[in-house]
Amino acid sequence: MAVKARRHTVDASLNINSMMDMMTIILVFLLKSYSTSDISVAPSDNLQLPTSSSQKAPELAVNLVVASNQIVVDGVPVLNLDKTPDEENPGQNLTTVPEDEKRGQVITKLYDRLLEKAESSKALGERSGSTEHEFKGRILMQVDRNMPFAVVREVMYTAGQAQFGEFRFVVYKSE
Repeated sequence: MAVKARRHTVDASLNINSMMDMMTIILVFLLKSYSTSDISVAPSDNLQLPTSSSQKAPELAVNLVVASNQIVVDGVPVLNLDKTPDEENPGQNLTTVPEDEKRGQVITKLYDRLLEKAESSKALGERSGSTEHEFKGRILMQVDRNMPFAVVREVMYTAGQAQFGEFRFVVYKSE
């Protein structure tokens, strides 16, 4: 009688648990290290942003646009700007804030809108209870590169009076 040799069968199935753990760790690492900047700069004929070599990423804040013809807060038009003849450069127009819209240096409609934004941001921060959503007084300004400094000064003063003290200017990155 011949004795048959028994073969030991080897389990050749692939255990992918370890590989799935490794892939999950890599995925979590990549998601945590991946950053996006959630700011929208809508191109417009009335807004030409200056260029800069700045490397800072934009942060979440109230978006204030000072275009050549109007002031917009978070996508809502607040005030139309006037064009007046420039006395120093004949034939040129100068962008100004209408005098009836100002109280001293404060632009009244802009002040009311920004104060409303500040109060709602404070209320949201208190309700959420987290430091991430608390009011920081930060404002992102998109200002036309040809805007006179007098208008920018009045807008910044108004924002300061409405409890916004940290200004970030949005620019195009020069290459």
